[in-house]
Amino acid sequence: MIMKKNRLSIFIIALMALFAAGFVSCSSDHLGDTIFDTTEYPLDKTSASYPLDAFLQDNFLKPYNMRFIYRMEDIGSDLQKNLVPASYEKSVELAVLSKYLWYDVYKEIAGEEFLKANSPRIIHVIGSPSYNPTQGTETLGTAEGGLKITLYKANMINVNDLDFINEYFFKTMHHEFGHILDQTHERPNSFNVISTGQYNADWANANDSLVAGQGFVSPYASYMAREDWVEVMANYIVKDGRTWENLLNSASYDWEEIDIDDTDEYTKLLKPGCNMDTIGYIRQMDNGDWKVDRKCVARNADGYAALDEDGNIQYLDIDGKNGRDIIEQKLQMVREWLMNNWNISIDELRAEVQRRQYRTNPDGTFILDSYGRYTNRLTAPSEEDPSRTLMDTLLDWVNKYKELQ
Repeated sequence: MIMKKNRLSIFIIALMALFAAGFVSCSSDHLGDTIFDTTEYPLDKTSASYPLDAFLQDNFLKPYNMRFIYRMEDIGSDLQKNLVPASYEKSVELAVLSKYLWYDVYKEIAGEEFLKANSPRIIHVIGSPSYNPTQGTETLGTAEGGLKITLYKANMINVNDLDFINEYFFKTMHHEFGHILDQTHERPNSFNVISTGQYNADWANANDSLVAGQGFVSPYASYMAREDWVEVMANYIVKDGRTWENLLNSASYDWEEIDIDDTDEYTKLLKPGCNMDTIGYIRQMDNGDWKVDRKCVARNADGYAALDEDGNIQYLDIDGKNGRDIIEQKLQMVREWLMNNWNISIDELRAEVQRRQYRTNPDGTFILDSYGRYTNRLTAPSEEDPSRTLMDTLLDWVNKYKELQ
C-alpha cells in the first residue's frame, strides 16, 4: 500500500511539472483568432456532388457565411424521429429555389448587409417528413437560437405545385426567419394581448375557417402569440392575392363547431344546391369523434339557414369580433415592426415573391388560368425559348459547375 501511495505521489508531481512546462511554453506563443482549423479545403471536383457543393459555396457560404447542409447529419437531427436524407436531385431544386425565392428577394428588398447580419448560419435539409405521432402533428421546420433552420420533406418537392412548395417550404422559411428576427427586435407587447384568451394548445384539431373567424391566419397561429406573429408574416408573404382575400372573407364571419353522433346526422342535411358554408364541413377527430364546422346563421327547426323576408341568409355575430379586422390589425403591426426595425416593406417583399412565382402581363397584372387561379411561372414555357422553363434556368446555376469538373 505504501508503495502504491509513493508511486501515485511521484506521478502527480510529474504531471504537475508537465502542466507547468506546458503553461510556460504557451505563454510565449502567439495565440491566433481561433483554436479551430479554419483552412479552406478545395472541393473535390471528381465528386458527383461537386456542382451543388460549388454552387452552395459561392452563393451561400461565401457571401452570407451560411452552410446549406443537404447531407443529413445525425448530430443535427432529431434522433427520436425516423428521418431519411434528401436526395441529391431534390437538394439541387431546394437550393436554387431558396436562392431565387428567399435570399435573392431579401437581398433586393433589404440589401445584402441585412442578410449578412441576420441570415441563419445553417440550413439543414431533411428528405422525409417529421411526424409527431403522440400529438398527431407534423413539424414543418425548426429555428434554433437564431442560427439554424431545419427543413423537412425535401424529397417531396414538386415545382409544378406552388401551393405545396409555399405551404411546406417557403412559408416555413419565412416563418422560421421571422422567429430569428423576433429574437433581435422583439414584437410589440400590444400584439400579445390582441387574442388573449383565444390561444389554444389543441390547435392541431382546429379548423381553418373557425380560427380565421377568431382572428388567426392558420390553426398553428392560434397556438400562442409568438407563433401567431410569424404566421401572419409568413402567410401574407407567400399567399397570392386571391387566396389571401378568401382568407379574410372567411374570417369576416363567425364560425361554430358542432359535435355530432354519427355521419347520418350530417348527411341528411345535404341537398343539391345547399350552401355548404351554412350546412358545415364534417371532419373526424383523432379520437374518432365527428365534428361539423359551419357559419353561424339563424336556423329553422330542420337545421337549415332561416332566410329573411328578402330571401337572404341571416348571419349571426356571436362573439362580437370580426376576424378580418383582427387579422388586418395584426398585419399592420407586423408591417410597422418590419419597417421601423429593419426598414423592410413587407408589401414590397411580398410583391417580389409573387412576381417571381407567378406569371404576369406586361403591365404587371397576374395572368390567370381558366379557373381564375394564378399561373406558375417556374414551369411555364419561356418566351425566349418555349422548350425551356424558368426552373431550367435556375438549375443551370448548379449545372454550370459541371464544366469545371
